[in-house]
Amino acid sequence: MEKQRKKYFVDRSVQGAILLRLCFYFVLFVLSAGALLFFVEALIDDPRKAGTNFLQRYGPTILAGLVLTPVFFFDLCKLTNRFAGPMVRLRRSMNALADGEEVSPIHFRDGDFWKEIAEDFNRVIVRVEKAEKAAAEESPQIASATEMESV
Repeated sequence: MEKQRKKYFVDRSVQGAILLRLCFYFVLFVLSAGALLFFVEALIDDPRKAGTNFLQRYGPTILAGLVLTPVFFFDLCKLTNRFAGPMVRLRRSMNALADGEEVSPIHFRDGDFWKEIAEDFNRVIVRVEKAEKAAAEESPQIASATEMESV
């Protein structure tokens, strides 16, 4: 059985940048669409009633958008976790491998992106293990050969 995610916001730099960019686009869209609709209301009817007409016509839509905004952000956070989460796991495993620690093969969850990278990394783990084993087997022979030469 696959483990459920406990955290959806795992990489502040990547996910934060994407969420911040979405927020910027959303605010820009709302302001530009709102200004356009307000000016259309002013052109169609009495400009003094444009504000009231605008709120009466578009108020429910604006309210629905505001209510749904947290849902959009949460869903985007979940989506970005599908590529940021695997990279966080890969980075940790790479650091452990570079530090000489024993690293287990990594497997990403269903629905995650970068599954091919996990397979490639697992191949690297196997190669490093083989190289370390070969080096360990050669080391005693080299050590005994140098001891004989010194005698």
